[in-house]
Amino acid sequence: MRNRYYTQIKIWMTAVLLLWVAACTDEPGVGVKGERDGNKPVMICAATGGLGIATRSGEGQVGDSVAIQNRTMLFTYPSYPDGEMASAKCVFDEAGFGYVYTKVETKEPLMWKDIYVKDKEKNLVEAVYLDNLYNYPVQEEILNPDFDGQKDNRRYLQTDNFRMMYFGKQYPKVADDTLGNEFKRMIAPLGTPAAEEVDIIWGKLENVGFGTTLQFSLQHKMAAVGFRFHSEVGELQQALNGDKIRVWVDYLRIWMETPGFEGKESTEGNQAFSRMKGEIYQDGQPGARYSQKNVFWVKDSLLQPDETNTVFSTPVWVLPPDRSQFRVFGHRPELFIDLGEDKVFHGLFPETMDWWRYDDNKHEWVEYKNVPLKFWPGYQFTFNVKLLDKVEGREIEFVNVEVTGWSTKLIERPVLGESGITNWDDLMALAKAYNKNPSKTNYRLMRFGMWSERENKWVFNLLRDIEVPVGTTLPEFNGDNFKIDFRGFHIKVGDTDITEEQLSTK
Repeated sequence: MRNRYYTQIKIWMTAVLLLWVAACTDEPGVGVKGERDGNKPVMICAATGGLGIATRSGEGQVGDSVAIQNRTMLFTYPSYPDGEMASAKCVFDEAGFGYVYTKVETKEPLMWKDIYVKDKEKNLVEAVYLDNLYNYPVQEEILNPDFDGQKDNRRYLQTDNFRMMYFGKQYPKVADDTLGNEFKRMIAPLGTPAAEEVDIIWGKLENVGFGTTLQFSLQHKMAAVGFRFHSEVGELQQALNGDKIRVWVDYLRIWMETPGFEGKESTEGNQAFSRMKGEIYQDGQPGARYSQKNVFWVKDSLLQPDETNTVFSTPVWVLPPDRSQFRVFGHRPELFIDLGEDKVFHGLFPETMDWWRYDDNKHEWVEYKNVPLKFWPGYQFTFNVKLLDKVEGREIEFVNVEVTGWSTKLIERPVLGESGITNWDDLMALAKAYNKNPSKTNYRLMRFGMWSERENKWVFNLLRDIEVPVGTTLPEFNGDNFKIDFRGFHIKVGDTDITEEQLSTK
């Protein structure tokens, strides 16, 4: 059955998928047009696109797209004949081709004739959706038995998981949950099987041409957080290398639902996730009452050291975005690190940050000053933390926070200990930041490497081969208190290998 329906379209999709892997289109949607034949199966390709990088230094590049492969997702569509929303599983193979089945077991494909066409003159389907929440299929819309026919019908519909979705209770209950709630924890370390389930990726296409191959550019709807620790105090630097480190955060929201709203029947005000809008909603005041203590990043284990063993990182954790907690209600998260032997350091998260964001219309980076610190969906937050010698009650300093869109760099390097140069834009951004301030206290440069006390200079790591055309102008580093650890990789202009001496003006 599969070969009968899919062979010809798979040839078309090969070209489409190659375009995805190279670079995702700016305006995803209708792909390669097929014949307007209702007996054709629905075919899908999809990719997650990075939103770019933003740091306090303001340099960076737009993230790459990553094709969806070897996983199951959920395709949601208006069904024939009257447009009711229905869902079918979409199985992506190792090549990135998505096959939509109404019955996965028998490989019965979803046909275009099964999809409702709203604009019959232009043969357009109003909207279709793709996400990874196949454990939460769209339910049939049923009227609330108490509906008296006199009031707004929408407010009396039973809960469905298209406009609103609940993620269920946590079984078994978590022993150290200080609030004792039963909601499912939507948090997991990146790169683990649990993270694939809790990290929501979602996409929507509007006004889709009938019979076309569908190209989705999916967005991450969760946030990701990690920490990088360093210290200029020798004793603390050594302690960071211990094997019984504990790092945790108090006052974080790690579930979608709000205590007190469980089981209510309403389409407004208490939804955890709207598949229709792709929005995560958390009701209630997000203060201490709705926040969890003892959320662990590391527990009785090693931190991940970088190449020079001077910066130590936690894993990156996926967790629900929180867009109001840190600013409005005065209950900012608090970071703790226990190095053992009564060396416990803690401090409140900073209230604000300087935010750089890539403007797709202007094709330039735009700076926003003193932005309230919030965990935006689709971004990774990397907190660079300096441990102090408890001078005047100060224990830790949040040196900076790097804000990175989900991208191939994040997927390939889920542990934050590996800073370095990955492309030409990185090299140009590094030179700019270095020339502004080459001192060892410029922690903006930690994105590309580390200060070496032994060599008394910055050591920047080259993580990939970089090749640019002949005639490309080299960046200039105004000084020589740096070195580039090439690690077997090369920087080439044409066929010429570039050395660090060629980059220095001294």
